[in-house]
Amino acid sequence: MPQHDDIRGQLREDHDSYLAELEALRAEADEHRCKSRLRALRHAWAIHALAEESVVYRAVEAADPIPVPAVDANARFIEHELIEGLFERLEHGRLGTLEWRARLRVACELIGRHIEHEQEDLFVRLERQLDAGALRLMAEEFERERQRLARLEVPKAA
Repeated sequence: MPQHDDIRGQLREDHDSYLAELEALRAEADEHRCKSRLRALRHAWAIHALAEESVVYRAVEAADPIPVPAVDANARFIEHELIEGLFERLEHGRLGTLEWRARLRVACELIGRHIEHEQEDLFVRLERQLDAGALRLMAEEFERERQRLARLEVPKAA
Protein backbone atom coordinates (compact mmCIF):
# COMPACT_ATOMS: atom_id res chain seq x y z
CA MET A 1 0.00 0.00 0.00
CA PRO A 2 1.56 3.35 -0.95
CA GLN A 3 2.19 5.88 1.80
CA HIS A 4 -0.03 8.95 1.68
CA ASP A 5 0.73 12.45 2.91
CA ASP A 6 -2.81 12.72 4.25
CA ILE A 7 -5.10 10.21 5.97
CA ARG A 8 -7.91 11.23 3.61
CA GLY A 9 -5.90 9.96 0.63
CA GLN A 10 -5.38 6.62 2.35
CA LEU A 11 -9.07 6.30 3.20
CA ARG A 12 -10.14 7.32 -0.33
CA GLU A 13 -7.82 4.72 -1.83
CA ASP A 14 -9.25 2.02 0.44
CA HIS A 15 -12.81 3.11 -0.32
CA ASP A 16 -12.19 3.07 -4.08
CA SER A 17 -10.64 -0.39 -3.92
CA TYR A 18 -13.59 -1.80 -1.91
CA LEU A 19 -16.13 -0.37 -4.34
CA ALA A 20 -14.18 -1.76 -7.31
CA GLU A 21 -13.95 -5.17 -5.67
CA LEU A 22 -17.68 -5.20 -4.95
CA GLU A 23 -18.36 -4.49 -8.62
CA ALA A 24 -16.00 -7.29 -9.59
CA LEU A 25 -17.88 -9.64 -7.26
CA ARG A 26 -21.14 -8.74 -8.97
CA ALA A 27 -19.65 -9.80 -12.30
CA GLU A 28 -17.80 -12.92 -11.07
CA ALA A 29 -19.42 -16.13 -12.30
CA ASP A 30 -16.93 -18.67 -10.96
CA GLU A 31 -17.99 -19.72 -7.45
CA HIS A 32 -14.47 -20.56 -6.24
CA ARG A 33 -13.00 -17.24 -7.42
CA CYS A 34 -16.00 -15.36 -6.07
CA LYS A 35 -15.69 -16.91 -2.59
CA SER A 36 -11.95 -16.27 -2.58
CA ARG A 37 -12.43 -12.63 -3.57
CA LEU A 38 -15.17 -12.22 -1.00
CA ARG A 39 -12.97 -13.63 1.79
CA ALA A 40 -10.14 -11.28 0.80
CA LEU A 41 -12.50 -8.28 0.66
CA ARG A 42 -14.06 -9.18 4.00
CA HIS A 43 -10.64 -9.47 5.61
CA ALA A 44 -9.45 -6.15 4.13
CA TRP A 45 -12.69 -4.43 5.18
CA ALA A 46 -12.38 -5.72 8.77
CA ILE A 47 -8.81 -4.44 9.01
CA HIS A 48 -9.79 -1.09 7.51
CA ALA A 49 -12.83 -0.71 9.79
CA LEU A 50 -10.95 -1.55 12.98
CA ALA A 51 -8.02 0.71 12.11
CA GLU A 52 -10.39 3.51 11.15
CA GLU A 53 -12.34 3.16 14.39
CA SER A 54 -9.28 3.07 16.64
CA VAL A 55 -7.15 5.69 14.88
CA VAL A 56 -9.39 8.06 12.93
CA TYR A 57 -12.79 8.08 14.63
CA ARG A 58 -11.40 8.28 18.14
CA ALA A 59 -8.98 11.08 17.28
CA VAL A 60 -11.66 13.12 15.51
CA GLU A 61 -14.15 12.69 18.33
CA ALA A 62 -11.54 13.60 20.96
CA ALA A 63 -10.39 16.74 19.14
CA ASP A 64 -13.69 18.10 17.88
CA PRO A 65 -14.88 21.21 19.75
CA ILE A 66 -18.34 20.60 18.27
CA PRO A 67 -19.17 17.09 19.45
CA VAL A 68 -20.86 14.77 17.02
CA PRO A 69 -24.24 13.69 18.37
CA ALA A 70 -23.87 10.29 20.03
CA VAL A 71 -26.35 8.76 17.60
CA ASP A 72 -24.33 9.94 14.57
CA ALA A 73 -21.00 8.86 16.06
CA ASN A 74 -22.30 5.41 16.92
CA ALA A 75 -23.90 5.01 13.48
CA ARG A 76 -20.45 4.68 11.88
CA PHE A 77 -19.60 1.78 14.19
CA ILE A 78 -22.97 0.13 13.58
CA GLU A 79 -22.55 0.46 9.81
CA HIS A 80 -19.19 -1.36 10.08
CA GLU A 81 -20.92 -4.09 12.10
CA LEU A 82 -23.80 -4.42 9.60
CA ILE A 83 -21.39 -4.68 6.67
CA GLU A 84 -19.42 -7.39 8.48
CA GLY A 85 -22.69 -9.28 9.04
CA LEU A 86 -23.55 -9.05 5.34
CA PHE A 87 -20.08 -10.33 4.41
CA GLU A 88 -20.57 -13.25 6.82
CA ARG A 89 -23.87 -14.22 5.20
CA LEU A 90 -22.48 -13.75 1.68
CA GLU A 91 -19.49 -15.93 2.46
CA HIS A 92 -21.73 -18.75 3.71
CA GLY A 93 -24.49 -18.27 1.13
CA ARG A 94 -24.97 -19.89 -2.26
CA LEU A 95 -23.50 -17.81 -5.04
CA GLY A 96 -25.92 -16.68 -7.70
CA THR A 97 -29.16 -17.20 -5.79
CA LEU A 98 -31.62 -14.33 -5.60
CA GLU A 99 -30.94 -14.01 -1.88
CA TRP A 100 -27.15 -13.91 -2.40
CA ARG A 101 -27.41 -11.28 -5.13
CA ALA A 102 -29.80 -9.21 -2.99
CA ARG A 103 -27.37 -9.32 -0.05
CA LEU A 104 -24.52 -8.27 -2.34
CA ARG A 105 -26.59 -5.37 -3.68
CA VAL A 106 -27.43 -4.26 -0.13
CA ALA A 107 -23.76 -4.53 0.86
CA CYS A 108 -22.78 -2.39 -2.13
CA GLU A 109 -25.40 0.23 -1.27
CA LEU A 110 -24.55 0.29 2.43
CA ILE A 111 -20.82 0.57 1.80
CA GLY A 112 -21.42 3.26 -0.81
CA ARG A 113 -23.56 5.33 1.58
CA HIS A 114 -21.09 4.77 4.43
CA ILE A 115 -18.22 6.00 2.27
CA GLU A 116 -20.22 8.98 1.03
CA HIS A 117 -21.09 10.04 4.57
CA GLU A 118 -17.51 9.62 5.73
CA GLN A 119 -16.18 11.72 2.89
CA GLU A 120 -18.82 14.41 3.47
CA ASP A 121 -18.57 14.55 7.27
CA LEU A 122 -15.42 12.87 8.56
CA PHE A 123 -13.13 14.38 5.94
CA VAL A 124 -14.48 17.87 6.69
CA ARG A 125 -13.85 17.34 10.40
CA LEU A 126 -10.32 16.11 9.70
CA GLU A 127 -9.58 19.18 7.60
CA ARG A 128 -11.05 21.51 10.21
CA GLN A 129 -9.24 19.92 13.16
CA LEU A 130 -5.83 18.92 11.87
CA ASP A 131 -2.99 20.57 10.01
CA ALA A 132 -0.98 18.89 7.22
CA GLY A 133 1.56 17.43 9.66
CA ALA A 134 -1.13 15.89 11.85
CA LEU A 135 -2.93 14.46 8.81
CA ARG A 136 0.34 12.88 7.67
CA LEU A 137 1.01 11.44 11.14
CA MET A 138 -2.52 10.02 11.25
CA ALA A 139 -1.95 8.34 7.86
CA GLU A 140 1.23 6.76 9.25
CA GLU A 141 -0.52 5.64 12.43
CA PHE A 142 -3.44 4.25 10.42
CA GLU A 143 -1.05 2.25 8.24
CA ARG A 144 0.82 0.89 11.29
CA GLU A 145 -2.48 -0.17 12.83
CA ARG A 146 -3.57 -1.87 9.61
CA GLN A 147 -0.28 -3.76 9.48
CA ARG A 148 -0.65 -4.80 13.13
CA LEU A 149 -4.21 -6.00 12.52
CA ALA A 150 -3.19 -7.85 9.36
CA ARG A 151 -0.78 -9.94 11.45
CA LEU A 152 -3.65 -11.10 13.66
CA GLU A 153 -5.17 -14.43 12.66
CA VAL A 154 -8.75 -13.26 12.04
CA PRO A 155 -9.62 -9.63 12.75
CA LYS A 156 -13.25 -9.15 13.68
CA ALA A 157 -15.25 -6.01 13.12
CA ALA A 158 -16.00 -4.20 16.36
